[in-house]
Amino acid sequence: MISSGIRSRLVVLFAFALPELLPAQTLVPGTNAAPSEPPPPPRVVLLHDVVIGKGGDQDIHAEVAYPANITKPVPGILCFHGGGWLYGKSKDYIPLITALAHNGYFAASIDYRLSNVAKWPAEIQDCKLAVRWLRANAAQYHVDPNRIVAWGGSAGGHLAACLGTMADVKEYEGDGGYPGVSSAVQAVVDFYGPVDLSNPGDYSSSDYDMPKLIQSLFGVPFATNPDLWKSGSPLLYVKAGDPPMIIVHGDSDKAVPLAQSVAFDAALTQAGVPHQFIIVKNADHGFKPVPGATIDPSQAEIYHDVSVFLAKYIKGS
Repeated sequence: MISSGIRSRLVVLFAFALPELLPAQTLVPGTNAAPSEPPPPPRVVLLHDVVIGKGGDQDIHAEVAYPANITKPVPGILCFHGGGWLYGKSKDYIPLITALAHNGYFAASIDYRLSNVAKWPAEIQDCKLAVRWLRANAAQYHVDPNRIVAWGGSAGGHLAACLGTMADVKEYEGDGGYPGVSSAVQAVVDFYGPVDLSNPGDYSSSDYDMPKLIQSLFGVPFATNPDLWKSGSPLLYVKAGDPPMIIVHGDSDKAVPLAQSVAFDAALTQAGVPHQFIIVKNADHGFKPVPGATIDPSQAEIYHDVSVFLAKYIKGS
């Protein structure tokens, strides 16, 4: 279980595109850390800018954290940042992966090509590359290749949901490395990710101009190529046999409507996919409380529920 002290450091990690709210990063002395920054907890190994393969003609990097002195294979968690597929970077999630490693997981925060660099399906191809990289290097990192989790918030939640529902879509594998290695994950943690991009009108009231961000992801208006927009909608890929998922979404989310996760919950239920759906009362995007209110469940309770979910399906396997 994640301690209350660690939870407090994770409160703002899933902000949509507000890097100024992120907590100070804890880096490894001797790499790219400033001398004044403290070292990571002594029980955690932290690696920076690990090259995991290629996305087009560029290297794809990851931040990596894992428990020191591992004696047996542990579950692996791959984290995907938010930012509307246009902003964000893997280093945003250093506090999260450090906390996860501190609690016995291998964790990596993954960069993926943003929409101003490459259009869909480049983003999911890079995420699938990350799964193949981790599975192919499981022995090196003492990871159990049969216990890999995709965890993301907002746009990263969308990509995590894609990994959970698109394991058998071969054209999304890409050619970034490790051909023939499975890109299937065994569990998904989806914090308020958009799952149906096939109706841009669903986002017309978004405070974050989601229709523009989605169009940037695909590179063309919906009317020009509706099948392309549908191809990036994990809701439309749900089927029996998909991995267990936990979905957490605020009831006052002004970026990604709660209806997105309600529909996802319904589709997973109909397909018989084991999952848990938590609606956070009084919560805007990033679990930010609406003015004058308190979110329910609390941040601590949300992370407790995620811990229980992972213990049930992954850590306790």
